[in-house]
Amino acid sequence: MEEATPAAADPAPDDSAAKAAISEEEVSALLEKPGPDSVQPFDLSSRRVSRTQLPMLDIVSRNFAMRASSVLSELLSRDVPLRFDTLESAKAAHLLSGLGVPCAFAVLRLKPLNGYAYLSVEPALLLSMLDGFFGGSGRTQTDIQAAGAPAAQRFFGLLLRHVGPLLAAAWAPVVAVELELVKLESNPHFVQLGEPEDRFVVAKFSVDFADATGRLQLLLPESLIAPLREAFASDGSKPAARKQPPWAPLLGETLQRAEIEARAILAQTEISLGELVRLVPGDIIPIEPPQDATLLAGNVVLYRGRFGVSKGRNAVKIVARGAP
Repeated sequence: MEEATPAAADPAPDDSAAKAAISEEEVSALLEKPGPDSVQPFDLSSRRVSRTQLPMLDIVSRNFAMRASSVLSELLSRDVPLRFDTLESAKAAHLLSGLGVPCAFAVLRLKPLNGYAYLSVEPALLLSMLDGFFGGSGRTQTDIQAAGAPAAQRFFGLLLRHVGPLLAAAWAPVVAVELELVKLESNPHFVQLGEPEDRFVVAKFSVDFADATGRLQLLLPESLIAPLREAFASDGSKPAARKQPPWAPLLGETLQRAEIEARAILAQTEISLGELVRLVPGDIIPIEPPQDATLLAGNVVLYRGRFGVSKGRNAVKIVARGAP
């Protein structure tokens, strides 16, 4: 009797192709455990706000720039190109650190929005426009400290009185606002934007005047525009009206099946408070035999009727609708 020969084991699969797909260096890199210093924090909120996230605010800013350029050109009697550049996101601490000494900084209220908005103009640009306003060439000023002088601050207020209504007009497609100048600041140490970590959406504009090119910035706290974020995130186009099925027949049919609790007042009488407190069990309050009855749902009078009996049951025969 022959002994059965065990079947030969299947040959091990050839994994050379799998090994060829990844190098030794890549294997070592995958197996290497990263140290604590290799993890780098990333603040998602520090990224620039994409224009595609707030396209309507982009449109509003361009509209404001076009209007302001025309008005400033008329005020200064020469061409003043004002261009909208970009929208950015920044923290209050970063914005404050960028203010020079002195500064041209305005605190604004956009009624009825809750909170403040801020407008800043580079001091050199403000002085150049001031020189042009008084008939000068608009040359670049070397003494920037003059931006803190009363004359420069009064001129800054004049500019705001001219461009303020333009900002309100540009915002009109989104929300009706009224711009109010709260105060002007020339010392950055007196500027308060809130907590250092508070975030702002900054609309940046470039202004060309004579030989000077400067920056104008509109600072909008995110808490201020939060109620309008959905509107600013749209592109300004109206959504197509959805065709809705008529609801009146369905509502009428449902109301016909609704159940209400009705009650009838068969008789009423009046007694004094003294008589009421002297009542004891067994006392009888005399009433007239019920003739008319009032049918109510809650406290609403539905019908007037007469009390009687129908098919062996107490009943109310309807004779009139509502109150007499």
